Amino acid sequence: MGPVFLCPCRPFSQEVRKKAALTYFEEYLSRPIDDKPFVAEDTLKERDYLWHTWIYRDNIKDIICMGFLFGMVNASVAQKLSMGSPPSLWQKFASSPKMVLWSWSNLFLFNLYNQRHPRAIAEDALNKPWRPLPAARISPEQTTIVMYMMYPVVLLVALYVGDLVPCLLEALSCLWYNEWRGASGPFLKNLLNGLGFACFFAGPLEVATGHSIFSGGCTAATWLGILTGCIMTTSHTQDFRDKEGDKLIGRDTVPLAVGDYYARMIVALGVVGWTSVASWYWCAGWSEAAMSWAAGACMVGNLFYDRTKSGDALSWRLWPGWILSLFLLPVFVD
Repeated sequence: MGPVFLCPCRPFSQEVRKKAALTYFEEYLSRPIDDKPFVAEDTLKERDYLWHTWIYRDNIKDIICMGFLFGMVNASVAQKLSMGSPPSLWQKFASSPKMVLWSWSNLFLFNLYNQRHPRAIAEDALNKPWRPLPAARISPEQTTIVMYMMYPVVLLVALYVGDLVPCLLEALSCLWYNEWRGASGPFLKNLLNGLGFACFFAGPLEVATGHSIFSGGCTAATWLGILTGCIMTTSHTQDFRDKEGDKLIGRDTVPLAVGDYYARMIVALGVVGWTSVASWYWCAGWSEAAMSWAAGACMVGNLFYDRTKSGDALSWRLWPGWILSLFLLPVFVD
């Protein structure tokens, strides 16, 4: 096992690194459950907790909470988005379970797709070993069965809450990302990340307002297009913390493709550029956009100040704060 981690990765080809990672993963799965270091001292109850964490909590902060907040905040100014009259506080509260159900069902299907392939399992064994597949709590074959069972569930949920178009668009981007090599190129991966997030924003918003994002003058669709650009040019902030695992399995990410410094510069330019575009679109002055500029400055400042793995993890935790501050721009303007 030592040579896989102690030998530098650069002299080896991408294919050799992939084989090394997969060999490591196969050997890892063959160990007894008590010989897996991250579960060796867990009780059965604690290991089951990890399983439920995967089902109910994986990516909740990054996707479900952000989509829910976008829907709630922007529904309050639905008239500015050409999506009818704003729902009352009680109407938004009553639609909350449907918003969460739509987001969770689509996210769970994406996680099943995203984590079941050998390459993804090998990467998670290094970067996210608590997930059930690298922890041998479920097999790839069982995951595939659950995935196919989720398709009718997701479609029925979308029909029930009246939000089918974002669901279909998310399913298409999910297939492209996971099955049609959409994640193989760093810049295409960022584009699909942006489109995927936009679907998770559009879904709860349509549930809350009862109107399509393409209604009226497509103001909401244009706003989501701007947010897609924000995410597309900055979502590789998450890749700085996982560079070790990505390099080992040969995954092409923006930091590995263009270099660490230039990848951080792309994030900085994206924050400045898209904050400016969003402020222009909503005719927001410095006072209305101050929160967005401050949140972006904190994230970018930490990205350059602390380039350790823990510092990069903090930058990724600050990233949603900048996105959330942009959500508030249509609320702050008159």
